[in-house]
Amino acid sequence: SYLPLMEEGKLSTLETTPIIFVKFSAKATGDDLIDLVNSRLGEKGLVIISREQEGVGGRVVIGITTTTARLEYEAKVIRLLKKRKDTSVMEAFDPEFKEMYHDRSKSFYDLDGLFSENERCLLILRILEDTKVLDVGEISSNLSRKMDLLKINYRRKLSWKLRRYHSRNDDINNLKEYPTQSLTFVLEREGYIEVIAPLHHTSMRKRIWKETLWHIFRGPPVELIHNYYGEEISFYFAWMGFLTQWSCFPGILGLATYILRWYRQDSIMMDEYTPFYGLITFLWSVFFLKYWKRHEVRLSYHWGVLLGEYEKQKYFKVRPEFHGRLRKSPVTGNLEVHYPYFRRLLKYAGSALITIAMLYIAFWTMISSLNMQGYINPKHDPSRWTDENSHPFHWPELSRLAEPGNIFDINTMRSLLPSILHGATIFAFNTLYRIVATYLTKWENHETQLSFSNSLILKRFMFEAFDCYIALFYLAFYERDISKLRSELVSVFNIDTVRRLTLECLVPLIIQRLNRKRKTENNEKKKNDNSISKPHLPLSDQAELDEYEQFDDYMEIIIQFGYVTLFASAYPLASLIMVFANLIEIRCDMFKLTFICRKPRPLRCDGIAVWGSLLTGIVILSALTNCLIFGFTSGQLMEWWPHFYTLDDSDHLRFNDNKGWLMIFILVGFEHILLCMKLLIYAIIPDVPEDVMDELERKHFVQEEESRKFEKQKKRM
Repeated sequence: SYLPLMEEGKLSTLETTPIIFVKFSAKATGDDLIDLVNSRLGEKGLVIISREQEGVGGRVVIGITTTTARLEYEAKVIRLLKKRKDTSVMEAFDPEFKEMYHDRSKSFYDLDGLFSENERCLLILRILEDTKVLDVGEISSNLSRKMDLLKINYRRKLSWKLRRYHSRNDDINNLKEYPTQSLTFVLEREGYIEVIAPLHHTSMRKRIWKETLWHIFRGPPVELIHNYYGEEISFYFAWMGFLTQWSCFPGILGLATYILRWYRQDSIMMDEYTPFYGLITFLWSVFFLKYWKRHEVRLSYHWGVLLGEYEKQKYFKVRPEFHGRLRKSPVTGNLEVHYPYFRRLLKYAGSALITIAMLYIAFWTMISSLNMQGYINPKHDPSRWTDENSHPFHWPELSRLAEPGNIFDINTMRSLLPSILHGATIFAFNTLYRIVATYLTKWENHETQLSFSNSLILKRFMFEAFDCYIALFYLAFYERDISKLRSELVSVFNIDTVRRLTLECLVPLIIQRLNRKRKTENNEKKKNDNSISKPHLPLSDQAELDEYEQFDDYMEIIIQFGYVTLFASAYPLASLIMVFANLIEIRCDMFKLTFICRKPRPLRCDGIAVWGSLLTGIVILSALTNCLIFGFTSGQLMEWWPHFYTLDDSDHLRFNDNKGWLMIFILVGFEHILLCMKLLIYAIIPDVPEDVMDELERKHFVQEEESRKFEKQKKRM
């Protein structure tokens, strides 16, 4: 590995260790463009410490680092927060007083305990992304002339005010004093750069993998993950460990509910104790979200990313892809890229229309599948669906296929074919929408990577959650058949869990074994080959690894959380399955990060971002869904209030005369009571833990004391 440890848990010297690699495409090879790019990076304090080429005329991969002084300067520019030894408060890093921030007890830090592996990667990537083709005031350079020759556009557009100003001054063709675009962004956009990523540290990632694999009850090593991967990855594993530990309570309670129902030989339709499980699950989910928020705030403060809304806009990196017109900032007077918000609102509306159109297609696909599975059939409830009141979603041509003797006979294994076909269709729709959503989010032109990610997450979640939940909502609240709901829920939940764990655990393991076998065979072939063997290319090997995408990991667990909370009264055992599935999921995800994927770029964030808002939405909705399930979809309340219900000739539950509206009033009122309890819990328990509040107050106190001392010194002078 290029990244050996100097001593146990410490990083090697910065100046002799490549931190980031850049892989150029074949398009950039065979010309002096790469040399010009390297020269430009050197002007900005970056050091090209290694260079590999895949044969004559092959792709070039360079390893990049920087000097300690340049790294410290960049940390000062972005106001990287560090804890001072003398006051124990978090403050912006200042190289002049760097001795105050040394902490040699931390793992995965440099010898002085100043910067972690994650911070090294973050700072060097920021230097790389901030390197423009030309500096402000620079007319041209060898690199810019080369890019002009290759017809690579690297200049920004001007706002109409600036263009009018230059037009009046006859200077419209001489606008070279304005900042150009990021060099690496332009080259990536034009296809001259294929990959920019941090280098993996073999010893570090294996240590994280071992601690994740064997420490089952303690959870993943979040601090080590943070020091190596950064906030985005570490918050995910912190949340997964927190969710798994908290899920033990509803898991044990769900198992007890299942055993009690089995012992009493009750059906899910008439079990009078299951509603209590649904209510307890709702309250559990409220406490879980509240205490996760507190834990999230504690981690944010400890990692130096607990910032206000204004600070977030300035602290988190602007996307290189963000485009607009150059204008003079009304705040600083400096030039900045500006994009009118009303234009983005119009694009939001366009994105919403396209998404709704695709959801409309997905809805009718679901209706077709339920017809072919035999779930939609007026004969199942003849007292409700008559000749005068026909079923609006019943398609006789498709429903007939599920009858005995036909192709999807519900009494044979062929009845699984519509489910498989529906699953394949959902997968195809999700894959298509993934492309559409990415295009739409890029079209919306978000300023920061955080806002871009949040918008993309929201689109994809709404679409994929609709695909996953719509059939269950239909069976629960339109067909009002808990037996069909439970059957579909058990099938979907268990199959999805097995599919997820198989694809994320077995498939990567098989890929790794095949790659290892292929490398062994190649090495044996080289030993037996008399010709000169090709040199080992560590940077190129890492560039060939897959890119890590965190969205699917979050999405699968959020959808699983929805199954457990939204339909708790229909499948109490789901929470116990979730515990064991998550224990495996954590290790599968870490396995991917360690052995299958490239090391992802560190992204600064102060939590799980919009995923937390989506979880809150699911919990709020679960209050309504569980009330409706045990009040309308099933007869679980019949044992408690028998005078409200009756069974018709086909054993379908019906309300007694004029009792339906009263039950609606009771359930809606009870749902509002649950939501009021949520608001009360949120009001009583603060978001910021007491220890963090003490730290913030101490920070304010120390700053005031230092300000007083400074004022006294000024008066003496």
